[in-house]
Amino acid sequence: LKVTKKQMSKEEACAIGAEHQFIDKYPDIVTVYFIGDVSKEICGGPHVDSTKCLGNFKIKKEEASSSGVRRIKAILS
Repeated sequence: LKVTKKQMSKEEACAIGAEHQFIDKYPDIVTVYFIGDVSKEICGGPHVDSTKCLGNFKIKKEEASSSGVRRIKAILS
């Protein structure tokens, strides 16, 4: 999947549903990374041009993050 990024205000990023944690810690202008139609997240980067660059990954841990939300921790191989 192609990875693209766009800078926008924090408010606009939240309005389009960009995932984030600790929104108060981000500056007024943020970078949102879009991974195809699968994901959009506020993040500081750096990132890849496509998911093809990442290769394979192995899930090391899976756990509940909050009600109805799961978190995985994985490594690239």
